[in-house]
Amino acid sequence: MKKYNVYISKEARADLKEIADYIADILKAPYTSKQYAFGIVEEIKHLSKYAESIPISTQKSILYYGNNARRVNFKKTTIIYTIQVNTVIIQRIIAGSMIIE
Repeated sequence: MKKYNVYISKEARADLKEIADYIADILKAPYTSKQYAFGIVEEIKHLSKYAESIPISTQKSILYYGNNARRVNFKKTTIIYTIQVNTVIIQRIIAGSMIIE
């Protein structure tokens, strides 16, 4: 089984912070915010083992991030990534409801 390095883009890091801040500050749930962010990070780490098993997306809003862009979901959040040689690049972390067909 191939193992990948995982790189989280600046945009994806900002997305993760925005999600965590929203849950902590707007929803007034700091503990849930930490748990949710931890869950996203764990899902991203798992991609190092199975990134290629997820098919390339056919959705235009995902393919905007590259012709080999893929998505994986964590609860109601979508993690968009591409694979370049031995590296999984996390492009964005967004609400699944923002994905347009």
